[in-house]
Amino acid sequence: MDKEKKTIAEKEDPEKKAIAEKEDPEKKAIAEKEDPEKKAIAEKEGSGKKKHADAKEHKAKENKEKAELKESLQRLQAEFENSRKRMEKEAQDFAKIANAGIVKELLPLIDSIEAAEKHLKEQEKVSKEDAIKGMETLKQQLETGLKLYGLEKIDCVGKKFDPMRDECVMQGKDEEKKDGIVLEEFQKGYILNGKVLRHSKVKVNKI
Repeated sequence: MDKEKKTIAEKEDPEKKAIAEKEDPEKKAIAEKEDPEKKAIAEKEGSGKKKHADAKEHKAKENKEKAELKESLQRLQAEFENSRKRMEKEAQDFAKIANAGIVKELLPLIDSIEAAEKHLKEQEKVSKEDAIKGMETLKQQLETGLKLYGLEKIDCVGKKFDPMRDECVMQGKDEEKKDGIVLEEFQKGYILNGKVLRHSKVKVNKI
């Protein structure tokens, strides 16, 4: 019995071996065919994960840059607002000081007007010459005080009409003078620190 089993086993072994040898190349071929596909899928999945990670990193970096930019803009805006407020306050303070200076320069004029008023009340009669002289003195005091702050009179009579400083309100005709010459001044013009504060109202020669 054992001998028969051994004979059968020996008979089956070559067959199994042959089948195994036949199956091995097929399995090997299938395995070799599947490996590149698996490899390609693995590479694709890896590439997708890398792209996702890169995109996520890029987004995080972009958000950080935006946040930093927003913070910088907010800081600049705050600094600008503080500077604007500081400049406004300085301008207001300067205006107050300038106004105080002008008023201080005008105080002597007020003193002179009060003195003249007192003098007129004490005098029974005041001559025309004295009145004119007193008015001229007051005017000179006022002009001297304002000149310290850059105020100048526009000298225009007998000069060529200048629309930048003169305003023609009337035309005249004087053949002895050139065309466009200012013949008469109706209201005096003034310049403050190089800028026309008020134009002179004048009569211009038209030939």
